[in-house]
Amino acid sequence: DTIMIEKMDQISSLPEIILHDILSRLPKQDAINTSLLSKTWREIFCTFPILSICDRESISWSSKRKKDRQIKRFLDYGKQRLLRFSEQGLAIKEFTLKLSLTCFDLQLIYPDVDQWLKLASECDLQTLKLCLPTLKKDDPCLCYILHPGVIEARSLNKLVLKGRIRFDKEFLNPSFKFSSLCVLSLSYVLFDDEGAIEHVISHSPLIERITLKRCYVYNPQGAGDMQISLMKSVSMHGLQNLKGVDIQGVQNVYIDAPNIEKLYYVADSYGPPKMNFDSCGNLRALTLMNMNIKFTFTATWFLHLSSKFPFLESLELVDCCMFKNIKISSSQLKALVLCCSTMEKIEIDTPNLLSFRYYYTGDNLPSISFLSCSNRLEVNVRLNMIQPRLYQLMKFVKQFKYSQKFSSLSLSIHPCFPSDSFYDDEYYYWEDPYSWPVASIKHLVIRSVRKVKSKYLLLVDRLFYSLCRKLFP
Repeated sequence: DTIMIEKMDQISSLPEIILHDILSRLPKQDAINTSLLSKTWREIFCTFPILSICDRESISWSSKRKKDRQIKRFLDYGKQRLLRFSEQGLAIKEFTLKLSLTCFDLQLIYPDVDQWLKLASECDLQTLKLCLPTLKKDDPCLCYILHPGVIEARSLNKLVLKGRIRFDKEFLNPSFKFSSLCVLSLSYVLFDDEGAIEHVISHSPLIERITLKRCYVYNPQGAGDMQISLMKSVSMHGLQNLKGVDIQGVQNVYIDAPNIEKLYYVADSYGPPKMNFDSCGNLRALTLMNMNIKFTFTATWFLHLSSKFPFLESLELVDCCMFKNIKISSSQLKALVLCCSTMEKIEIDTPNLLSFRYYYTGDNLPSISFLSCSNRLEVNVRLNMIQPRLYQLMKFVKQFKYSQKFSSLSLSIHPCFPSDSFYDDEYYYWEDPYSWPVASIKHLVIRSVRKVKSKYLLLVDRLFYSLCRKLFP
């Protein structure tokens, strides 16, 4: 015990900046517990520049009187923590505020939130994360209204807002500017004007990362839940430092950023998207999800990836409605992910491709051919077949000419048999297992519904035998 005390004393004598660095590497609760070690550690914790306040840690769902007392203590605690930084002239590197109270309770503490954010902004705040409950269409008036004056810190370089937060029209003021902002992440927030987000982005000259996840626009003239609608369009241009964009739920997107490297887009399911990012010639990773490709691109668009995006190394098309026949051509592409069940014929001309992952749900397996590929190519296929037939599976595997590079085949089988006689009726589809080619498959995973286990035993036996007979002659 004496040795431990001496070691703790030695650690406590280290410079404050080192002790703060130690706290930053600890889990949150462990960092809090250090304040119980001694007066020195309590002081170190109270001046720790990464400040996190969450109401769930202080307020429990109980009687109204007890909850009111807990809310008051919570507000006093937050105010005292921030006042200490302000009065001592201490810097706050990161301030995280998470609130999960009911709409009624939140409305009562919004003035306190204003005060907290104002105090934090005056302490050279670098990162602000504000998380409130998810916005609902029937309560636009119950949002926390964010004013520019509350977060006008010139030192702010990262802003993360999520939930029931409403951007005030003051953000459209020409004098407003995020002069140091590099990262902007907005999820489920509400704007009073469709052009507010573009104004915020265009007045952030150093912006590098942008995330817009299902943001809304307020229409006071609408009736009922029509007062709130998903943001329909967003335009980004003239942003020389922009490196990454993540957009979800916006129908029309225009991006003119010559240095962007990563684009992640999830379309809104209510209408065909319109996208234009052809000027992003430095793009290295592109992900498109839940998108009707046919409404946005031509079938030949994928033939000219090398000329459009000469540095593109990763392409992911997930849950997209694709053309029946498609050819993907790119000299630089190294990773390709396809999860589209509408394609019948896929041609891949990618000489430097190292990883190909394919996910399919259905029974009519497509034709896949590699016109050119790397000798280090690894292929991972996951199939979810409703009525699995062995001859189809073997035909699918056989088409891979570079079967020695076929590193993983994962079959997720969920049979749906109309009757007990299914196997008898379909038996003639299965060929002699001795005539099937043996693919070099390193991993084979078969999943199925436990209730119909007896229905597919024959299928599993034949599949296992056909793939593994070299191992078990």
